[in-house]
Amino acid sequence: MKKITLIICLAIATINIYAENVKGVLKRATVYFSGAELTHTVNVSLRQGENSLTIEGLTPNIDVNSLKINVNNSVMVAASEFTTDYLTEKKSSDYIKKLKDSIDNYNAMIARLASAIKINTSSLELLKKGVENNLSNKTEGSTSMVKKHLTTAEITQNLDYYNNKAAALEKSIYDDNLKKTELSQKLTNLQAQLRQEQGKKGVFNGILNLNLVASYATNATVTVSYFTSQARWVPFYDMVVADVSKPVKLKGRSKVSQNTGIDWNNVNITLSTATPSKTKDAPVFDTWFLDFVYNNYGYYGEMNKKMSNAITYDAAESKDDIALEESALSKVKVRAVRSVSDAQQILYVVDGVPYDGDISEISPNSIASTTVLKEAQATAMYGSRGAGGVVLITTKKMEDYIAVEEKNIAMEYKIDLPYTIPGNGKEQIIDLKDYSLSPEYKFYSAPKLDQNAFLVADFKDWEKLNILSGLANITYDGTYVGQTYLNTSQTNNVMSVTLGSDKRISVKREKLTDFSQVKILGSDTKVTLAYKITVKNNQNKAVKFTLKEQYPISSQKEIKVELLDKETTKPTYNKEDIGVVTWDFDLAAGESREFRIAYSVKYPKDKKINLR
Repeated sequence: MKKITLIICLAIATINIYAENVKGVLKRATVYFSGAELTHTVNVSLRQGENSLTIEGLTPNIDVNSLKINVNNSVMVAASEFTTDYLTEKKSSDYIKKLKDSIDNYNAMIARLASAIKINTSSLELLKKGVENNLSNKTEGSTSMVKKHLTTAEITQNLDYYNNKAAALEKSIYDDNLKKTELSQKLTNLQAQLRQEQGKKGVFNGILNLNLVASYATNATVTVSYFTSQARWVPFYDMVVADVSKPVKLKGRSKVSQNTGIDWNNVNITLSTATPSKTKDAPVFDTWFLDFVYNNYGYYGEMNKKMSNAITYDAAESKDDIALEESALSKVKVRAVRSVSDAQQILYVVDGVPYDGDISEISPNSIASTTVLKEAQATAMYGSRGAGGVVLITTKKMEDYIAVEEKNIAMEYKIDLPYTIPGNGKEQIIDLKDYSLSPEYKFYSAPKLDQNAFLVADFKDWEKLNILSGLANITYDGTYVGQTYLNTSQTNNVMSVTLGSDKRISVKREKLTDFSQVKILGSDTKVTLAYKITVKNNQNKAVKFTLKEQYPISSQKEIKVELLDKETTKPTYNKEDIGVVTWDFDLAAGESREFRIAYSVKYPKDKKINLR
């Protein structure tokens, strides 16, 4: 048995090592909030024995510890080495070549203009000196300076010559400077575009050297996957509010960017909420020793640092607690409903619009469903055009291409469409899942801060949707009103979103001078302040309203605050006692209501306080 093994090893050793250089094809990219896992594949023909394989086209910015190599057909990976080729620049695209050629051309034109400006400036200086010598009545002799008397005609001739020549030279210098400035600006733009196209990273080439051992000659597929930090994705939303009587449409979207140095061409993208680049060790308490503090700065500085780290950690980890319901992609192909001879008589309706083109041009993978209408039903809906039958075709929406899979500590959006993401860090927009929300609407105003009435949407049970935190672009009644941040890591049962102000609700806050006064009581000063707030609904429908007003809270024993006014409509006082009074009420169409608040503040008369 040992002899047979030795013979096999000797036979393999005598075979020449087969070497091949191939380029890896990027097939999949799983993008995280920070970083991405890329998967390349290579199909190679291997000889029996040892094969040397060099895979190019990988990003040079990888975490080598994450490198995974798999080869099928029982091929063993005897050795592997990842290197970066810093000497050979990657092959540029045609667009990058054009940019470089344009930059070289502009540099040459600017250099020529700079040379012309320098020559003309020198000529102008020489012209000026020559005319000055002529007008000074001096000529240079061989041994001494000899005075020469110029006539009036000669002086006039010198001045005219100087003016004409100087004017021409100065105009040329001015025009050349203008051209140089214009070309320099264009050159700056071209250089910025070139930097963007080349990306922040990746002018070099990532190379993977492999030694593969095959027991027999075979065709094998090499799969290489690794993690790179040079990619990210950010969720955001488009919040569309058509009317307060209708649900809110929340369109989930994402911004994906990468500067790995390689373009992701027609790649299957998966967006994940995991953070694989961060340590996930659970926290463990250390012994807490108490000691005297001798340096306040050192103590508080260290505490602030710890608090800052704690906040950063919580914000990062909150993203891992989010999950989405699982959904499935349905792939429906067009069904044959009639013979080929009858195909010309069939009316195809695609997404509600009659389709007059070649139905075979529609990709079967883009069709969500088909419905066949028979003659009677077809003619009833489409008249004589549907006499030969009608096929209703519904194409897939973006969310039909997205499968949401919930993992143990994260969730993934798998997109069943190939995407191209350039390696220059430029953000690409990818649509995700859409949501429908049914909020409770109310108007809100804090007139001491702002006398506008703001429409607020309160979303309850929002956590059941498992949406991610992110910015939301709000469109209300067809008008863009601004952005808000959806914080889904909060612990509140209600998520409130401000949709904008409405001028049809008027709010006025005014000081009641008859009830406001200042009195001196012995060694104390007592200030009484009273305000009236008027709210009027100028709409033709009733609304819910929340009104807030503020009164001061004392932080000193010498300052005493007393809330005086008692309304028939009892306000709600903030439980945390932060000095906020709240009125919740309904306001009928055209109705106007008044609210009052009054309070007194007593403090030593030799002191000043910040009453405003």
